[in-house]
This record gives sequence, structure tokens and C-alpha cells, in this order.
Amino acid sequence: MTSTPAGEQRPFGGPGSAGLEAELRELRAEAELVDTLQVIGRRLTAQLDLDTLVQEATDAATKATRAEFGAFFYNLIDEYGESYTLYTLSGVPRHTFDKFPMPRNTAVFAPTFNGTGTVRSDDITQDPRYGRNAPYHGMPKGHLPVCSYLAVPVISPTSLEVLGGFFFGHSAPGRFNPRHEQLAEGIAGYTAIALDNARLFAAHRSLAAELTRSMLPVVPQLTDLEVVSRYRPAAGGSEVGGDWFDVVELPAGRTAFVIGDVVGRGVTAAAVMGQIRTAVRAYALLDLPPADVLRHTSQLADSTPGATFITCFYAVHDPVDETLAFANAGHLPAILALPGEAPLLIGQGLGVPLGVGEDFGQGVADFPRGAQLTLYTDGLVENRERDLDHGIDALLDGLGQLPHDLGLENACDALIDRLTDGRHNDDIALLHVRHVGHQRQIATLPLTGTRSDAAEARTFVAAHLNEWQLGDILDVAVMVTSELVANAVLHTGDPGDLRLHHDGSRLIIEVADRGPDTPLLYQPASGEEHHRGLYLVNALADRWGSRPTPDGKIVWAELTIPTAPDPF
Repeated sequence: MTSTPAGEQRPFGGPGSAGLEAELRELRAEAELVDTLQVIGRRLTAQLDLDTLVQEATDAATKATRAEFGAFFYNLIDEYGESYTLYTLSGVPRHTFDKFPMPRNTAVFAPTFNGTGTVRSDDITQDPRYGRNAPYHGMPKGHLPVCSYLAVPVISPTSLEVLGGFFFGHSAPGRFNPRHEQLAEGIAGYTAIALDNARLFAAHRSLAAELTRSMLPVVPQLTDLEVVSRYRPAAGGSEVGGDWFDVVELPAGRTAFVIGDVVGRGVTAAAVMGQIRTAVRAYALLDLPPADVLRHTSQLADSTPGATFITCFYAVHDPVDETLAFANAGHLPAILALPGEAPLLIGQGLGVPLGVGEDFGQGVADFPRGAQLTLYTDGLVENRERDLDHGIDALLDGLGQLPHDLGLENACDALIDRLTDGRHNDDIALLHVRHVGHQRQIATLPLTGTRSDAAEARTFVAAHLNEWQLGDILDVAVMVTSELVANAVLHTGDPGDLRLHHDGSRLIIEVADRGPDTPLLYQPASGEEHHRGLYLVNALADRWGSRPTPDGKIVWAELTIPTAPDPF
């Protein structure tokens, strides 16, 4: 036994140097293997798009194993809970395998599909399990030649479910060694983690999208208006947002249009949005003026847990006056386009966000045939490359050039795509309303406040209902009108106009007066001569009510117009 004196170095190439060099090569190979896997792993586990993920995994594993071609067969679950298999290829064009069926769970493939282990063969055609299954008894005719074979299962680390398998081939024998096997298994492990992440992300996003869709209203068919509504969730992210819109059919043929935004994302934003949207709808159905609807909603928002910054634009269309009354709670201005005129902004600076204050200004604009109204959220006009002002200018320009030959729905879709370039990082909500025509019959009678008003009103109603061929409801309409007019004269002494209008399905009788008190329904006592007016209206009309006006109120009643029986 010999030793090297202290301070003296062993000469390179002396006894034992070959073993040392082998150890160094092995350490370098291990370090390179770890580095390679870490780089690939970071890239794969950061990828949440499933299609991109499986292709990148297949490309990385094929390159790392130096295979002539590689394939990744992976399992997905459809909306009905059924499993199906897809695949990606690397190293060869996809059409190379298009004519072949999916691999079956034969003896050669079973360890991969069952997840029992890796299969590596210097020549798979010499494996005793090879070629024992009909109808091909080996590789199908036209298949790329495979001699060296490597297959690795991809198994979820959480559920231990077999998610798929990698398959690598080479036409020459003995091309895959233990290091290639290690690389393939390492990439398979990272792929399994990434697939778990991507599937969870897709499921979460699908749930968020379904939640959002479930909260979107059904837009009603309206007599005089064409309405296009759009909701597009953000292109990225998996949480539901706080944008919403609504279309509410109000009494007496009027319609409310609402759009709003709750700042933030996730369950809290969705919960707040649901509460605020429900509140706006409820106050709207009370037939309150737009400013009052927002005032009451703001009071509710102030005490709503989780509510932070909430904006809302509320507008009401009156088909008889052909007007649009509106109020704004800190939302982006609406856009009004009158026939033959350039689009303009309305509702700027009318009020603070909901929950911040209670004073909301109210405006009124003409909305004749051919007019258009656009309500939207900031995702349509603001992004990282464009500020809000430039975005609104672009929207104004786009609405001014809205193509009529596409149809309104297709034109709105084209406008959204143009403004967003097909990409948006925030939710988009859009309501576009166009007054398409006057299909409503209208008649107005000024009232004088004298005792003759009721008689004149009865004659007026009879004449117009005969003209409109509504004789089936003439008697009821005359009685309801008489009571409404008599109430206005008796209790206020200062009535305004009697208005009749119908759209073919409902006749609406409206009596305006300048009295501040809301009419109340009394149950008259036996033998009592008074308080029978509204009692009769309530019994005869399908529904009735009142709404405030700037100088008083309007009391209205609706009667359903019977449809003609089908002759067949």
C-alpha cells in the first residue's frame, strides 16, 4: 500500500484517476439532468392553457429523449362525465397518424395506460408481448417504423389517476438509455402536476362562467324597441366579475335599462352584484323615478357587506312621450344617437357611486323612432394600451359608423371586436337599444277639472276603442276610465290629461293630476257610498298603480286585449 506524502499532489492520470473522471462525468450528467428538468418543469407548471400545455410537454420530452417522434395520449372528461382521449405529436406532421385508430390497452400498451410502470425496449418488435393482437398483429400498415421504444405513464400526484401516457419511437435499435428514461419520467411528473393545475383552472373558470351566465337576465321582446345585450368575461382569469345589465318591463308599457359595475372579482363581487341588481329591479318595479331608484339602492349599498365601489346607470323609456329619463351613479356616460345626428354622451357627472351619497341628478332626452342608446362597462373602452377618454372617443366613432347591412346584433359584435382587437383583460357588458318604430296607438284628451270630465272621457274612450277595433273590452275600459277621471277631479281638482295607448296586447289608461298624494285602495263598508272608485278599478283591471311625475302623479290601469281564437 502506497500513499502520497503530505503537500504533494497526485499526478493527473495516475492510479484512481479514471474512476474519479467517471464520477465527475456522472455528477455533471446528474446536474444537467436536474437543470433540464427544472427548466422544463417551470415552463410546464406555469402553463394553464391545456392545448398549449400538452403540446409543449410533448415537444420537450421528444427533444430530451432524442426520439425521432413522440406522442402524448391524454384523457379528458366531457360535459356529460364521459371520458375521451386526445393526442399530440412531435417530430412528425399530425397527418402521419390521422388514419390510425387510438392505441388499445394491449399487452405492450397496458403498463402505460394502467399506470403500472415505464416500458423501455431496445427493439420492441422482439418483445414477446409484441404482435399478438388482431387485426394488425403489430404496427398497422403505413405506420412509421419503430424499433427503439419508450413509454411513460402520466399519473396525477393528487388523485393517482392515470391522466395519459408519453410514447417515443426511433427506427434504430438501442437508442434509449436510462438517462432518457429518467428525463421522460421527470417530464411526465411535471406534466401531471401541470395537467392537474390546468384541469382545476378550467373547472373553476367553467364554474365562474356558468355562475355569470346564470345571473344574466333574459332580455324580453319589446314592441317598439330592438335590444342587443352582450356579456363577455375577461379573456384571462377564472373568477366571476361584477359587471351586470338588466332590462325591466315596467307598468304602462315603459321599459327600464340598467348597467352597472361592482369593482373587484370573485365570490364577494358576485354576491354584491347580485344584491344590487336585485335591489335596482325591485325599486324599478315600484315605478319610481330614476333618481329615486338610485337613491334607495345607494342606501342599501351603504349597509351591504363587501360593497366597495359600485356604479350604475339607469334609464327609463316612455313609449308615449318617446322620451328617455335617466340618472347616473358614478358610471360611464351613456351614448345617445338621434336620427341624422352624431352620437353624444349623456349622464356625465349626475351622481356619485352607490353607497357614497344619496343625491342623484336626473335628465330627460327625446327618444324618437330611429334613436339609439348604448350602455357599457369600462372593459369595452379601457385597456393597457388605451386610456378611458380615448376609448370612449373610439366608441363614439364606432357607433357613428355602425354598419346597417350586418343587422344590429352582428354590428354590435363587430364593434366589440374592433374596440378590443379580440382581446380584453376585463369583463365587458353592453346594452344597445334602438327605437325601431311606432307600433303603438295613442290618444290624448286634456281634462278641465269640471264635472263634465268623466262623461267626456267615457265618450272619448268609446270612440277610440271602436276605431281601434277593441270592442271586446270597451265596457270595462269605459268604467275604469270613468272612475280614474272622477277620482282625479274629486281628490285633486286639478287633473291633467287622459291618455289611452295600446300595443295590440294591452290597453293602458293613464290619468295625470297635480295632486301629491298616492292613491290608496280602501275596502268600502256595507252601504258606504264613497271609496268605491279604486275598489272597482282593482276588480276590473288586470293591474293598476301610480307613479310620481315632476308636478304630481299619473294613475294608470292595464287591460289585457283578448286574442282572436285560432280558426284551426
